[in-house]
Amino acid sequence: MIGIIVFYFYSADQAKIRGFAFGNEIQSLQEEIQNEQGLFISSIAKWNEDTISDAEMIRIGERHLETFNKLLDKYDELQPPDVFSRSVKLLKLSLEYQIESHEHRLGWIKNGDELELVRSQELTQLSFEAEQAGLKSFNDAKSGIEQ
Repeated sequence: MIGIIVFYFYSADQAKIRGFAFGNEIQSLQEEIQNEQGLFISSIAKWNEDTISDAEMIRIGERHLETFNKLLDKYDELQPPDVFSRSVKLLKLSLEYQIESHEHRLGWIKNGDELELVRSQELTQLSFEAEQAGLKSFNDAKSGIEQ
Protein backbone atom coordinates (compact mmCIF):
# COMPACT_ATOMS: atom_id res chain seq x y z
CA MET A 1 0.00 0.00 0.00
CA ILE A 2 2.80 2.44 0.88
CA GLY A 3 4.48 1.60 -2.43
CA ILE A 4 1.32 2.54 -4.33
CA ILE A 5 1.05 5.84 -2.47
CA VAL A 6 4.71 6.65 -3.12
CA PHE A 7 4.29 5.76 -6.81
CA TYR A 8 1.19 7.96 -7.06
CA PHE A 9 2.93 11.01 -5.62
CA TYR A 10 6.07 10.33 -7.66
CA SER A 11 3.99 10.13 -10.85
CA ALA A 12 2.17 13.34 -9.97
CA ASP A 13 5.47 15.13 -9.34
CA GLN A 14 6.89 13.85 -12.64
CA ALA A 15 3.81 15.12 -14.49
CA LYS A 16 4.30 18.56 -12.93
CA ILE A 17 7.97 18.58 -13.93
CA ARG A 18 7.19 17.53 -17.53
CA GLY A 19 4.43 20.14 -17.69
CA PHE A 20 6.74 22.86 -16.40
CA ALA A 21 9.51 21.94 -18.86
CA PHE A 22 7.04 21.85 -21.72
CA GLY A 23 5.64 25.22 -20.65
CA ASN A 24 9.11 26.72 -20.97
CA GLU A 25 9.56 25.20 -24.44
CA ILE A 26 6.24 26.46 -25.76
CA GLN A 27 6.78 29.90 -24.23
CA SER A 28 10.16 30.16 -25.95
CA LEU A 29 8.64 29.16 -29.29
CA GLN A 30 5.78 31.65 -28.90
CA GLU A 31 8.30 34.40 -28.13
CA GLU A 32 10.27 33.55 -31.29
CA ILE A 33 7.06 33.73 -33.31
CA GLN A 34 6.07 37.07 -31.75
CA ASN A 35 9.53 38.54 -32.39
CA GLU A 36 9.49 37.46 -36.03
CA GLN A 37 5.94 38.75 -36.41
CA GLY A 38 7.01 42.10 -34.97
CA LEU A 39 9.86 42.38 -37.47
CA PHE A 40 7.50 41.65 -40.35
CA ILE A 41 4.92 44.18 -39.15
CA SER A 42 7.68 46.77 -38.78
CA SER A 43 8.77 46.11 -42.36
CA ILE A 44 5.18 46.47 -43.59
CA ALA A 45 4.97 49.83 -41.80
CA LYS A 46 8.19 50.99 -43.49
CA TRP A 47 6.86 49.80 -46.84
CA ASN A 48 3.60 51.71 -46.25
CA GLU A 49 5.70 54.82 -45.58
CA ASP A 50 7.60 54.21 -48.85
CA THR A 51 10.90 53.91 -47.01
CA ILE A 52 11.47 50.48 -48.58
CA SER A 53 10.65 49.40 -52.12
CA ASP A 54 8.22 46.74 -53.27
CA ALA A 55 11.13 44.52 -54.29
CA GLU A 56 12.78 44.91 -50.88
CA MET A 57 9.48 44.21 -49.10
CA ILE A 58 8.99 41.07 -51.19
CA ARG A 59 12.52 39.92 -50.34
CA ILE A 60 11.92 40.61 -46.64
CA GLY A 61 8.56 38.84 -46.82
CA GLU A 62 9.98 35.74 -48.47
CA ARG A 63 12.73 35.53 -45.86
CA HIS A 64 10.10 36.01 -43.16
CA LEU A 65 8.05 33.12 -44.57
CA GLU A 66 11.12 30.88 -44.51
CA THR A 67 11.67 31.77 -40.85
CA PHE A 68 8.01 31.15 -40.01
CA ASN A 69 8.11 27.77 -41.75
CA LYS A 70 11.15 26.80 -39.68
CA LEU A 71 9.29 27.85 -36.54
CA LEU A 72 6.30 25.81 -37.68
CA ASP A 73 8.55 22.74 -37.88
CA LYS A 74 9.48 23.28 -34.24
CA TYR A 75 5.91 22.42 -33.24
CA ASP A 76 6.48 18.92 -34.63
CA GLU A 77 9.60 18.57 -32.48
CA LEU A 78 7.70 19.31 -29.27
CA GLN A 79 6.78 16.39 -27.05
CA PRO A 80 3.92 17.80 -25.03
CA PRO A 81 2.31 15.93 -22.18
CA ASP A 82 -1.08 14.64 -23.35
CA VAL A 83 -2.92 17.33 -21.44
CA PHE A 84 -1.24 20.00 -23.63
CA SER A 85 -1.72 18.34 -27.04
CA ARG A 86 -4.86 20.34 -27.90
CA SER A 87 -3.15 23.64 -27.14
CA VAL A 88 -0.17 22.69 -29.34
CA LYS A 89 -2.48 21.82 -32.24
CA LEU A 90 -4.27 25.16 -31.91
CA LEU A 91 -1.08 27.21 -31.62
CA LYS A 92 0.37 25.40 -34.63
CA LEU A 93 -2.86 26.09 -36.55
CA SER A 94 -2.54 29.75 -35.62
CA LEU A 95 0.94 29.90 -37.13
CA GLU A 96 -0.25 28.05 -40.25
CA TYR A 97 -2.94 30.72 -40.69
CA GLN A 98 -0.33 33.46 -40.17
CA ILE A 99 1.91 31.96 -42.83
CA GLU A 100 -0.95 31.75 -45.30
CA SER A 101 -2.00 35.29 -44.42
CA HIS A 102 1.49 36.60 -45.08
CA GLU A 103 1.66 34.70 -48.38
CA HIS A 104 -1.51 36.50 -49.48
CA ARG A 105 -0.16 39.84 -48.27
CA LEU A 106 2.96 39.29 -50.38
CA GLY A 107 0.70 38.38 -53.29
CA TRP A 108 -1.06 41.70 -52.83
CA ILE A 109 2.27 43.56 -52.77
CA LYS A 110 3.40 41.74 -55.92
CA ASN A 111 0.26 42.18 -58.03
CA GLY A 112 -1.96 44.74 -56.26
CA ASP A 113 -4.94 42.34 -56.16
CA GLU A 114 -7.21 43.63 -53.39
CA LEU A 115 -8.68 40.13 -52.93
CA GLU A 116 -5.25 39.00 -51.76
CA LEU A 117 -5.30 41.68 -49.07
CA VAL A 118 -8.84 40.77 -47.99
CA ARG A 119 -7.90 37.08 -47.74
CA SER A 120 -4.79 38.05 -45.76
CA GLN A 121 -6.92 39.97 -43.28
CA GLU A 122 -9.40 37.08 -42.94
CA LEU A 123 -6.57 34.66 -42.23
CA THR A 124 -5.06 37.05 -39.71
CA GLN A 125 -8.37 36.98 -37.83
CA LEU A 126 -8.46 33.15 -37.95
CA SER A 127 -4.89 33.08 -36.69
CA PHE A 128 -5.78 35.33 -33.77
CA GLU A 129 -8.80 33.19 -32.86
CA ALA A 130 -6.78 29.96 -33.00
CA GLU A 131 -4.03 31.52 -30.90
CA GLN A 132 -6.50 32.70 -28.26
CA ALA A 133 -8.10 29.24 -28.13
CA GLY A 134 -4.64 27.65 -27.90
CA LEU A 135 -3.58 29.91 -25.05
CA LYS A 136 -6.83 29.23 -23.19
CA SER A 137 -6.38 25.49 -23.67
CA PHE A 138 -2.78 25.76 -22.48
CA ASN A 139 -3.75 27.73 -19.37
CA ASP A 140 -6.61 25.34 -18.60
CA ALA A 141 -4.25 22.37 -18.89
CA LYS A 142 -1.61 24.15 -16.82
CA SER A 143 -4.03 24.91 -14.02
CA GLY A 144 -5.05 21.24 -14.01
CA ILE A 145 -1.43 20.21 -13.51
CA GLU A 146 -0.85 22.73 -10.73
CA GLN A 147 -3.72 21.33 -8.67
